[in-house]
Amino acid sequence: MKKLTSVALAFALVLLLGTAALADAAALSDVSEGQWFYEPVSEMIAAGYIDGYEDGTFKPERDVSVAEFVTMTAKCLGLETGEEYGHWAGRQMGNAYDRGWLNEQDSAWTQFNSPVSRQLAAKILAVALDLELTDEIPYTDRADVGQSYVTYVGALCAAGLLDGFEDNTIRPGKVLTRAEAATLIYRAAGVEGSELITKAPDGTPFAETINLAGYDNPNFSVTLKDGVATVDITNIELWTDAADPNSEEGQRREKIAQAMKQTREIPAESAVTNVYELPNSTWFPGTDAWAVVATDDGRWYRVDLSGQYNDGVPELTELTALRDKSVTSLSWRTTSYTEGYTTYVGSDYLIARLSGTVEIIAWSQG
Repeated sequence: MKKLTSVALAFALVLLLGTAALADAAALSDVSEGQWFYEPVSEMIAAGYIDGYEDGTFKPERDVSVAEFVTMTAKCLGLETGEEYGHWAGRQMGNAYDRGWLNEQDSAWTQFNSPVSRQLAAKILAVALDLELTDEIPYTDRADVGQSYVTYVGALCAAGLLDGFEDNTIRPGKVLTRAEAATLIYRAAGVEGSELITKAPDGTPFAETINLAGYDNPNFSVTLKDGVATVDITNIELWTDAADPNSEEGQRREKIAQAMKQTREIPAESAVTNVYELPNSTWFPGTDAWAVVATDDGRWYRVDLSGQYNDGVPELTELTALRDKSVTSLSWRTTSYTEGYTTYVGSDYLIARLSGTVEIIAWSQG
């Protein structure tokens, strides 16, 4: 796989777009020891993740827009950014909507440049980082948090990412400043030891993250009813080499192809309690169909829904690392990425969050 040499792709966290970087916080006239944000800003600048302005300032109290904060988060996760839909941040904003980081009620397309509130920033980070949600907010103005943001603000508080003020308030509607944004991203990036997973075990940054809760693969569908999961394949190809259709092998493949067109049950030994559809792997796009299922005996399985190597019957392989574990969320991540018209194929992973810990399961290896 081609190595990602760009800082923007290799886990870059850039607060300011299009200005020259200042490598030392000491060169910034408005950042000095003793300020509450000095450490995060200094560390991030030293790491090359944020910039000051060309006039030698950082402008810590300057407001951060919705588009800027989404861009920081996207770059933090190694996701694609760039101009689209006539806006400099259109690509990442479109992806943010698609991934559920925000919706039209949070920020309409015409409001990308509006300041981002602390509670909206909390939602963006909580969803993007797949944090465990909670409605517990230990601050006196909890009632001021918008109803649709309570669990996201709670998630960031519980994760130690979002602090309150000296008067024990969280001030959810307050506009986020550059200093606050730098601190949030600094903590979320793991500089202070958070459990944010942004890189594969080999150190390669993830280029795409998909939260599997509610994810719907357009090439197949899995239906769960009364503990039984059934699968319908709508649009995948049989992954085999060419074979004489009149030969024994050719007839075997035709039998499997016909079986794949039928609605089939996933042959789990116990009642199925949860089903998560997965994207097509980057190794065999359009030729595979995968899901993860949980059963009521505490087991989790990866399922080859096509059954291409099992006479057309969906094939289960237990994910023993998840047995009897309390899985709070699942996400699919890949180190594959596209540059221009070329796709660089890396590896795919299943990320399982287990009540405070994380299990990384290799799915397909590059």
